[in-house]
Amino acid sequence: MKATKLFNLLTEIDTRLNRLEKSAISYREPLVRTNIKAQPFFALRDEVRRQLPKVDALREADVAGLERLIRGLQDFTIASPPLSKSPQRFDVSGFSNLVNGLRIGLSQLSPVEMLEAVPGQKTASFAFGFRNDMLTVIDQPLLLHPGEEDLARAALENAIEQGVYLNEDVGNSNASPRLKEGFARLQSALESRANIVQIGSRAQICNRLVNAELDELSGGQAGLMLGHIETVFRALAQFPQWRSFCENALSVDLDFPSVVTVAESAKALAIEVAKSGAVDPSVADALETVSEWATDKPNPDKRDVLSLVRTLENVWSAISKPLLSLGKEMVSQARKTVAVAVLGALIYTASQAIPIMGKVPGAEWVQTAYSYFKNMLPPANP
Repeated sequence: MKATKLFNLLTEIDTRLNRLEKSAISYREPLVRTNIKAQPFFALRDEVRRQLPKVDALREADVAGLERLIRGLQDFTIASPPLSKSPQRFDVSGFSNLVNGLRIGLSQLSPVEMLEAVPGQKTASFAFGFRNDMLTVIDQPLLLHPGEEDLARAALENAIEQGVYLNEDVGNSNASPRLKEGFARLQSALESRANIVQIGSRAQICNRLVNAELDELSGGQAGLMLGHIETVFRALAQFPQWRSFCENALSVDLDFPSVVTVAESAKALAIEVAKSGAVDPSVADALETVSEWATDKPNPDKRDVLSLVRTLENVWSAISKPLLSLGKEMVSQARKTVAVAVLGALIYTASQAIPIMGKVPGAEWVQTAYSYFKNMLPPANP
């Protein structure tokens, strides 16, 4: 039934595209592949026809891709006067309804299929797991490629030693309390050796703080601080997790209002889980922290934005797996209760952020999880 419904929806999209093509011909502006401006039309039609023979394998990432192509086609038709005036003009609401239908169809996955679609914890500033049946922040071990261990560890230890000296110097200076706290937190992250992205995020914060207060620092102080930050980033560059995370961040393309929307969702989630008393306080603190990092200036660092999205993904992953595994393995009733409580808070706070997160490569699966749980396991509103 599910495959038939998805096939019919994709077929309807293809039918509407054919009508649009015929309309263009009637207005003496045929859509041809050699016209670079018409590429959004052919990209969408080609993708729809590529998915038609394999609807059983359709996933949220594919639906999100279709959605992006539809937005591109909308921009093209608006700029094309004949098409914009045509009776068969591009109807973005109609196409959006069809895409939503695809998402609803995907929400009819079985628990096993949904479990397969949920990834494990991703590299981010914070990861989550259960300890004594309570959701809490957990470490993400620093991973090294064989042959790189000695160099990477030596670089990290050098940054830690330099940080001890720097924090002593900064602590005895007239630097602002905010600057002192920033470097103290960076040093704590370095010494914990628990999360490579969190170290990088703390270093980015320190860099922004120093540059914001350059006029109030002596040349020697500023040079010492910036030199330490550079040492930290050189150490991070030795770790494949950090290199991969930075590469992934380059593909993030969200405007600031969208980032603010996701950050507000994370802050709202922090408030809800704190009120529930179902999680360790570190969870709410983590959500508030990544929200602040991503919105402390109008043009946020893409690494901070990716960490915000990945941290939210990790919450979804942490609570989805025990809920979906209940029929296959023993999960304590206490853990189930916590997972359900956090799920309720996620559903309650995530509606505005979900479509935006789906634009970040790799995060499309969250839309599928949201639709699945909202339709199949609807929790009571907090």
